[in-house]
Amino acid sequence: MTSRSLIAALTSAALLVSPAPAAAQSAGGAQPTSPAPEQGSPPATDGKAPASPDAQAPAAQGASKPAEAPPPAPEKVDPAVFDQALQAYFDGNPRDAAEPLYAWLQAAPRTDENYAWGQYFLARSLIDLGLTHAGASYLARIARERSNPNVLPRALDALKALTDRPHDEVMIDEQVFGALDLGFLPEETGAYAHYQQGLVDLRVGNERWANTHFAKLPETSAEASHAKFALLVTRLKHVKEPTDEIIADFLALSEDEKLTREARNEAALAVARLRYERKDFQGALEAYDRVKLPELDPGRASLYLEEAWTRYKLGELRASLGILTTLDAPSFRDEFLPDKYLLRSLIYRDLCHYLPAKRAAKELTRRFADSLEAVRNREDLTQDVRLRRAANAHGSTQRAARFLQTLELEGERLGRYAGSFGDRLFSHLTKLYDLSRAEAVRVHDARLAEAVRQEADTLLRAAEQVRLMEYEVGLKLYERVKKGARIVAPEDEQILSPTQTAYRFDGEYWNDELRSYRVRIDSRCIEETP
Repeated sequence: MTSRSLIAALTSAALLVSPAPAAAQSAGGAQPTSPAPEQGSPPATDGKAPASPDAQAPAAQGASKPAEAPPPAPEKVDPAVFDQALQAYFDGNPRDAAEPLYAWLQAAPRTDENYAWGQYFLARSLIDLGLTHAGASYLARIARERSNPNVLPRALDALKALTDRPHDEVMIDEQVFGALDLGFLPEETGAYAHYQQGLVDLRVGNERWANTHFAKLPETSAEASHAKFALLVTRLKHVKEPTDEIIADFLALSEDEKLTREARNEAALAVARLRYERKDFQGALEAYDRVKLPELDPGRASLYLEEAWTRYKLGELRASLGILTTLDAPSFRDEFLPDKYLLRSLIYRDLCHYLPAKRAAKELTRRFADSLEAVRNREDLTQDVRLRRAANAHGSTQRAARFLQTLELEGERLGRYAGSFGDRLFSHLTKLYDLSRAEAVRVHDARLAEAVRQEADTLLRAAEQVRLMEYEVGLKLYERVKKGARIVAPEDEQILSPTQTAYRFDGEYWNDELRSYRVRIDSRCIEETP
């Protein structure tokens, strides 16, 4: 595990996201299209005075093609429709409320005192129907327009709740919370906005501005702890050797109850990786033990592999080999772990089991033969199944993939409401999801290309080390044994405590036993007599 892989692992944490630039995302239609012009409103003139009818007639006659027909004016809607739609919503019928709310919004002037409320309840209706992205687009519009100060806090609270799910990071995190005027917001929403604006400053390298935002976060808030984690990860990129202070700060965050379990685990993993880089392997092992997984959760394959490397560095070869046995479980069968085969080969080599070491080394090139061939032939690596799956498994690429999957799921769900939504609302939402999906595909493909390249580099490095291992093991196989040499004395077997019980492994994997496998294997190494 190199320092390069350490930084990559930390920066892929869920607390520090790196969405695409706002200008690129907004072109893809993450925002809903504006409603049709109000009935009776003057046409747009680009700031110029409209020409007289007499002056326009000759130009129309001399035009090369007929002028396009003006868009149809929205149908007149009885103002009572708004009250009836609200009644349907509060009666628990968001499907019956959505279509009349949209029709009312199309006909009502934007200056109507209930216009923002209509947007809000249409958004809530769509969210309740499982169309979260469509609802978020209307909530984001309320936040940008800010036409009604009574609706704005409710819209921001609803948007903040949506950030726990796959969402449009640019539309919500950057264009809404990253650009809000923070003077009028409630404390909780204001804290989240300060946190998001601080993250935007960190991404562009303005740590001083980020600290200005982070300093306004209440010390008891979860956002303050998230901000500390983001600052530590950012500083870690610019130091050659992590200091004791940085490690202590990560350790304190791993015990911060204001953070989610996932965030505390990320902080504990940061401590373990930093200690590993400093060759404090025992301290790293203690930090790995701080990672708390849900009951009966199979855990993370990368966590187990890092712990196996740590135990190998401590000389606990049999314990390390037991963890590698864990990684053969069906739960981790599709994980991209080329280093697993390298470590297994190293352990067998250190125990002088040369033939198993050679077989373990060859297993890597056999298992990833297709991917290695694609790299050598300079093919499109995003089409390689293993590399693509590995790239989509973590970091910003994973978030982009999840959001794209959400859009596809909600696009299919939209078809269920074709009859009850009416043609106008259904057509509008269909266009919204089509445009948003096209932009999400673009963002995901851009992130995927870079992530796949990094995974290919990891595979190539492991394959190169395996080839060196095969050469070294081949020399050992034919090495002459000197006269008087003898087999190394076996290590004393660790005695079980009264509270422990050992069972022979029969090929079955149980989630509550995955971290406790141990392998009994004797060393075949020979020591020379003086």
